[in-house]
Amino acid sequence: MPGDKDQSRRNFLKWMTLAMGGVIGVVVSIPLVRYFVHPVGRKVVDSPDDPVDALAVDDLVVGAPPVRVQLRVSGVRNAWNVADDVPLGSAWVTVDASGNVNAFSAACPHLGCAISFSDRSGNFECPCHKSSFGPDGDKLGGPSKRGLDPLPVVVEDGRVKITFKRYRPDTADRVEV
Repeated sequence: MPGDKDQSRRNFLKWMTLAMGGVIGVVVSIPLVRYFVHPVGRKVVDSPDDPVDALAVDDLVVGAPPVRVQLRVSGVRNAWNVADDVPLGSAWVTVDASGNVNAFSAACPHLGCAISFSDRSGNFECPCHKSSFGPDGDKLGGPSKRGLDPLPVVVEDGRVKITFKRYRPDTADRVEV
């Protein structure tokens, strides 16, 4: 009979060791599982919906050529990473005779090439497929199906702030993507 007690004690210790190992395994695996599935089911890429500070309103002169600005943001979260100084794109900024500040995406609405401003013609031009646009962004010629894409502008405390938006290329209607 004394052997039965030793056997039951061994079984008890064996099961307790397995149970403790299982508990330790679960406790260690919970943070690992949370780490790997953290972005699942969540919005993992943040992009600014707020206006981005672009330039001082004093940098714009009525009748002067448009000013090209690079729009960059900080603190963009992408899954586990937070990035600073992320380029969103660029915009052309003008001021009209009434003092209204306007901004246009620097991407051609045809296929997305970088638009330039020609001092010679006084128009925006696409070097890729020869689309051209007036200073007000209206289409003048070329294969583009619409004028330049306007971007929302806010002037606060002497600063021009632009909300960057992307539009589907090569369509007559502006469809935000």
